Amino acid sequence: MARPATFLSTVLVVFFLILMAGCGGTTMAGTSVRVMESLAVTPSSADAQTFSHGQVQFTATATFNMAPTPVMSQPVLWSVGNPPFMSPTPMPMSMSMSPSATPSITSSGIAQCNGFTGIVTIQATAPADPTIPISQMNSTMRVVSAMAQMTCP
Repeated sequence: MARPATFLSTVLVVFFLILMAGCGGTTMAGTSVRVMESLAVTPSSADAQTFSHGQVQFTATATFNMAPTPVMSQPVLWSVGNPPFMSPTPMPMSMSMSPSATPSITSSGIAQCNGFTGIVTIQATAPADPTIPISQMNSTMRVVSAMAQMTCP
């Protein structure tokens, strides 16, 4: 009688492994893979003139499919509009009259208007696979991104 119980246990284990593989949480070998599911940028909206020296510090928080799930200051590529490897780049919602006035953002997420007047989109982008360095991101890989807006006086 021990044989039918062993067979049933084996069938249940195989069924569980197939079910887990179908959920996208494991690889073919059955090992777990950590994947970034989303990003959030804070503040989601900012008026640069209310910040010291007109510089707004943006922060990205990543959420993963397994622990640790929320991670502050995940390495991201910061850009005004879409990152350089993606196209087309969205234009600001309204533009200043000076063509040399261009908003900018540093690699650490500090944005400033630089004489630009209007509303700009700030974007944080990172590979969904956290083992891929930011410098190797390209338009063919799965990336996760989030946006915020900055109003320039």
